[in-house]
Amino acid sequence: VTDSVEKEANELLKKTRGRKELFKYTLHWVTQWAQNSKIMGMDEVFVYMVENYYMKGDAYWLDDETLKKYIDRAQKVAPNVIGNLAPELNMTTAEGKPSKLSSVNAKYTLLIFWAPDCGHCQTEMPQIDSAYKAELKAKGVKIYAVKVGDEEQQWKDFIKKHNLNEWTHVHNPEHTSNYKADYDVYGTPSIYLLDERKIIRGKKLDHSNIGTVIEMLEKREAANKNGAK
Repeated sequence: VTDSVEKEANELLKKTRGRKELFKYTLHWVTQWAQNSKIMGMDEVFVYMVENYYMKGDAYWLDDETLKKYIDRAQKVAPNVIGNLAPELNMTTAEGKPSKLSSVNAKYTLLIFWAPDCGHCQTEMPQIDSAYKAELKAKGVKIYAVKVGDEEQQWKDFIKKHNLNEWTHVHNPEHTSNYKADYDVYGTPSIYLLDERKIIRGKKLDHSNIGTVIEMLEKREAANKNGAK
């Protein structure tokens, strides 16, 4: 849990402040661990460490250029950490009609950034569709899929070939959207799970774990309701 990690990191760093090299090692280790963690949501800890230590002058050993890289990376991640409202997307459908992310009326929205010429996407998209039809649709999921890149005909051909006709397919032909920065789309596929209020509840997902994350969210919601009674 990110709050617990941040609390314990603060305690460790408080204890090591009087020992320069140990403080340096601890701050560097925790920050790198959070940045590279495979645990969903730990990028929030990375942002926290940069904002509360690096940006306040505690990473004394870094030169200005390296420090700027940490800050820039944290600023890219900060808008799309779990628990934040998903940034709005104003896109265009494959049929040429305007489509906003906020207009998707669903208990859960699976927001997918993908490219038709991406080998991983070519494998993952049909698997996501299979999971959608097998279990996710029944859980109230709708899919809002954003094409990354300019391969328009290949994109439409892929949708048709794999019968991805229950998804909302959109792109940004006029290049007016800042979605790559807002959602830190540096690779594809990049998959987010949003709740009915468009709060980010999961990220860096794939077809194998989307259902599990939804089950966890629903168990937590049920527990909170029971606790409130």
